[in-house]
Amino acid sequence: MEEAHAFKEGKYLELTKELKKDGYEAKVMPVEIGARGFVGSLAYGLLSKLSIGGNKRTKALRLLAETAENSSCWIWSRRNERLLHKD
Repeated sequence: MEEAHAFKEGKYLELTKELKKDGYEAKVMPVEIGARGFVGSLAYGLLSKLSIGGNKRTKALRLLAETAENSSCWIWSRRNERLLHKD
């Protein structure tokens, strides 16, 4: 997950610079959610920075985990379908 985090930070670095140059306040805050629904501490921190706390934060983290796990299961169940693979 650390590798994915570094990749995402770098990916949006140029966009962030452009936004700041144009007078916007911008900050890259990538969050990784594992395929099996593992939500890292960065997601918790991001929600806190967005002033989402308490039960709302708990619910959001649970929904993130469930969505990641359901998406992973969906992809796995269709792993042999031709449209999912590049030719």
